Amino acid sequence: MNKKRNKRKKRNERNKPIKDMSTVKIALITGANSGIGYGVAQRLLDHSAKNTNEQFKIVLACRNKTRAIDAQNALLKEFTGGLVEIVLVDVSSVKSVFECCKEVKKRFNRIDLIFCNAGILPCTHVDWSVVAKQLVFSPIALMSRTDCIVQPVGKTTAEGLGETFACNVFGHYVMIRELENLLIKTKNSRIIWTSSCTATKENFNLEDYQAIKENAPYESSKRMTDLIAIGLNSRLNKHDIYSFATHPGIAATNIVRDHLGWVMGYGMLIGLFAARTFLGMRNQTVTNWNGSYSNYYVATQPIDLLNNAAIKKFGSYCNRFGEVYVDTDDIEDYNEVETEALFNKLNKLLDEFRVKYNIKS
Repeated sequence: MNKKRNKRKKRNERNKPIKDMSTVKIALITGANSGIGYGVAQRLLDHSAKNTNEQFKIVLACRNKTRAIDAQNALLKEFTGGLVEIVLVDVSSVKSVFECCKEVKKRFNRIDLIFCNAGILPCTHVDWSVVAKQLVFSPIALMSRTDCIVQPVGKTTAEGLGETFACNVFGHYVMIRELENLLIKTKNSRIIWTSSCTATKENFNLEDYQAIKENAPYESSKRMTDLIAIGLNSRLNKHDIYSFATHPGIAATNIVRDHLGWVMGYGMLIGLFAARTFLGMRNQTVTNWNGSYSNYYVATQPIDLLNNAAIKKFGSYCNRFGEVYVDTDDIEDYNEVETEALFNKLNKLLDEFRVKYNIKS
């Protein structure tokens, strides 16, 4: 316990007042009050504490004000002197995203990083027959896939969008398009999408891109995330804006506990540790701190190093002893024609909402 206090004391001592705020990088993180988003905020503030020549101001973009304030207070307690602000947004609501972007434009004249991190994995129940079968015949699949989670079909938002699509994908796409002019105003600005190692092409159907009729809307949204992240990179590089896909490995985040309860959440936590230790599964990152490492890596590494892996996804991995590192994964069968068709659909939908809410493009 004393060692932890000493580490925190040393960390806080390095958080000295910043003389030139114009050099501070502004990082907006959606879903930042918990999970991977909170881990990203911690890592960037820790980086600021250790690197006086590269400082970050964290903007926690959260839906729940109380939870956002709690997260802000916890971060400032851990990183005394850190720069942390809050902006409220429900990324599943296009109207809320427009209002959030309006507020961001009032506060800041530039944005250096946008972490498209907020997301949901909707669940109606767990199929225990799948759990039992995989536990016996394929424990690796049990600890790395979502086959046992039964997701709702046909669930939509008040605005008529597929719920998972709206939260995981479209809200972030709207945010990027609305804040693009702020990203242009800084050098090597970055858009970092939190994808998943469960994203596969068979779960995505362009004709039902909102996955309203699909039984795996989460996996569909993450496949879409990969396509958009890579597609935006090639389209925005001319403006010195770069877009990347990452994944956190398999971490015991609130995305499980919120739907399945604390008992299932702790059961998953034990399973992840066991899978990493005894089965050697390197994607079992377990904690938010470990899972957020790929996002942090993409945020802080030289752009030339990252852009050499243009059609790759940066993933967080751990060895048996919990030591975290980044590796790159192929984006399965990336197709530019399919991506262009997807952008056409997204842009058409965005235009409809701009008209609906009287937003000038």
